[in-house]
Amino acid sequence: MKVQVIYTSLTGCTKKVANAIFDGITCEEKSIHDLREGVPVLDGDVILIGYWGNCGHPCEEMESFMKTIRGKAVGVFCTLGYYADSQHARDTVAYGVNLLKEHNEVIGAYVCNGAVSHGPEEEPHTPTEQKELRWEMVASHPTNAECALAAERFQERIQLYCRCKELQIPFTSIL
Repeated sequence: MKVQVIYTSLTGCTKKVANAIFDGITCEEKSIHDLREGVPVLDGDVILIGYWGNCGHPCEEMESFMKTIRGKAVGVFCTLGYYADSQHARDTVAYGVNLLKEHNEVIGAYVCNGAVSHGPEEEPHTPTEQKELRWEMVASHPTNAECALAAERFQERIQLYCRCKELQIPFTSIL
């Protein structure tokens, strides 16, 4: 079983989660790729895709890449500068899942807080007092606990997926 972790990161948060997932996966062969360094050859049995949320979507480069993935077992993870238990966070990770699920088998998803990029002050990121307090709070994320949970989630899903394949029973995603 070969697992590829492919990510893109703006503030370093998604990279931190990607590295934690990579370190937490125990499999025969694994690799990690930053999409900004080039598009990797998709030769893994399981592809884990990580991105930073941008107004409910992956960045343009990652979204384009995700549309090319076919016939793989995939997992999706993302970070965003909003509450991980919010509808916006669920929608952001679901957007990525929906890009992949028609042509792939989705084995799981994970979303957590991450820092906000303070680029051009445009909507929807126009500063307000409440947003600035939230941005200050999420600047310390992802925490070690969040990274460990992401690693645990995908390690378990990969093991379950492999067991299902060995036993020749269908793997049913909850997504």
